[in-house]
Amino acid sequence: MCGIFLVLSRNKVNHTNCLKTSKKLYNRGPDQQRYSFFYNKRLFLSNTVLSITGNLNKKKDIYSSKSKRFYLSFNGEIYNYKNLNREYLNNSCNNDTEVLINLHDRIEANKIPGILNGMFAYILLDKLKKKIKIVTDPQGEKNLYYYYDNNFFIVSSTPESIIYFLNLNNINLEINYEVINNYFSTRHYMPIHNTCFKKISIIENSIILDFDIKNFNFKPHKYDDPVNWISEKKYNYFQNLNEKDLIEYVDYELNEQIKLMIPNKKYGSIFSGGIDSSLQSAILKKYSDPHLFLNVNHENKDFINQNFKTFEKYLKAKISIQKINSTKYKNLSKKCFDVLQSPLFTHDLPSRMYLSEVFRKRNCKVFFSADGCDELLGGQQLYLKVFKNKNYTNNNSPYSSANFKSLFLKNYKTSHNYYKFLNDKWKKVFERYSFVKNLRERNILSSFFLDYFIQSIYVANKSTDLICCNSSVEPRNVFIQKKILKIFINLPFIYRINDHANKNFRQKYILKKIFIKYFGKEMIFPKEGFSGFPEILYREKHKMKDYVSNFGIINSNVKYYDRKNYKRDLSWKLSNIENFINRCCKFND
Repeated sequence: MCGIFLVLSRNKVNHTNCLKTSKKLYNRGPDQQRYSFFYNKRLFLSNTVLSITGNLNKKKDIYSSKSKRFYLSFNGEIYNYKNLNREYLNNSCNNDTEVLINLHDRIEANKIPGILNGMFAYILLDKLKKKIKIVTDPQGEKNLYYYYDNNFFIVSSTPESIIYFLNLNNINLEINYEVINNYFSTRHYMPIHNTCFKKISIIENSIILDFDIKNFNFKPHKYDDPVNWISEKKYNYFQNLNEKDLIEYVDYELNEQIKLMIPNKKYGSIFSGGIDSSLQSAILKKYSDPHLFLNVNHENKDFINQNFKTFEKYLKAKISIQKINSTKYKNLSKKCFDVLQSPLFTHDLPSRMYLSEVFRKRNCKVFFSADGCDELLGGQQLYLKVFKNKNYTNNNSPYSSANFKSLFLKNYKTSHNYYKFLNDKWKKVFERYSFVKNLRERNILSSFFLDYFIQSIYVANKSTDLICCNSSVEPRNVFIQKKILKIFINLPFIYRINDHANKNFRQKYILKKIFIKYFGKEMIFPKEGFSGFPEILYREKHKMKDYVSNFGIINSNVKYYDRKNYKRDLSWKLSNIENFINRCCKFND
């Protein structure tokens, strides 16, 4: 994985400050640092590189097309780069970055994202037109952040590097309390357009942001919209297939996509013993020999690894179990705050960081994770409770909806923009599923769609990109590739949650049916609870928690979807915010 950094100024940029900041992204790309200055040092563009496909050349300048018109800083992987190289470039390029930049000499720039199979975020400089294009993938794997004022336009793979550059230039930032407040109306910390620092924003997915250097302004537009992937034709096709044929179809497509994603470098795969990671690992093993299958065991919390001897017989490979206790979790959480420069998006990030570090220490440049299926296929345990007997047309999911009033605190309100964004998205998706005649099914399919394209993207994907790539290792995930997503979002409800199936098969029904082809029914075990030790962060005395208790502003009358864990969830949010403020906000606001 790589690190992108761009600074455009109305005046000359400071050479030293630019290079210092680019080096802050070294962990994301330790194999090479490439950079160039343009327009009399008004523009700095850099790329730290984690080399996975092809060979690196020895040049230090930023990648350029053969025409020298286009320059590129790129983060991601283009899995179909060999096909594109053959079809458009006569096999003249050595790696996916070279393919991507040279495609711009052959194809109109706005059409290129649509032909890419992969995960990507990139910045393209058109030196002839003096314009910059900033592009993000439609499925939400790779991300970019930006800062914009009268003097600077800054874009980077991480908020941390932007903050660092601004500090070098004596620019202080204020906390965006609106984003913090919104956290009290959702299950997870779920920033959409803005970070918790004012003026540092998030570039949406499926976006081409055109920046006019001469006029120092920009205009974003969508080149794709996943809502348009919802297809009555596909839904009806899947519905009319018999179950056996549909299982074979989905299994085949997973296999074909995984074959494209297997790297030539040493790589590993997370193996939790759950359906998603186990299935992905088994398919990987069919076509290659992963260097490492890795499991993290949270002390006295994870028990499924007691069955790993049997899993190993199916895999014909060892599974390495890494133990983590509450002390290690707490120390890792501090590092996570530093990388994210925000509250933790969710409780399992220290574990993700630990796994990433172990993969890298074992010389893996790539590892496969398996997020997204719970949101797409109804795997979360709360779904059975939340969606029971629900038949009205609004988003009932706790993962991608927001209450205008806080779920937790009396005097906190969700911002109008945040609330409107989530509800407008719901209406658009619900309308797109209008061909689903059963109201309950239409409601739940719409919620599942939003749970991936809002919650999973803005919580799981963004935090995975920041946390894992900081350890100089690239996460990959077959289940959230565009081709696979187009299948999942069009599956009828019965293949996601099957109310009539055996209890062990009820949720993520179709994936479990594929799973037993590789492991057998006896290897399906009950889903385990929350990973990690979030309670360790709020076990100590926190001022914010005391403030809430002393002034009696806990919203005790709200109808919360997980009433049993209401106090636990509130304590986690308060301690999460306070830890972020104490650790990351070292400036005066």
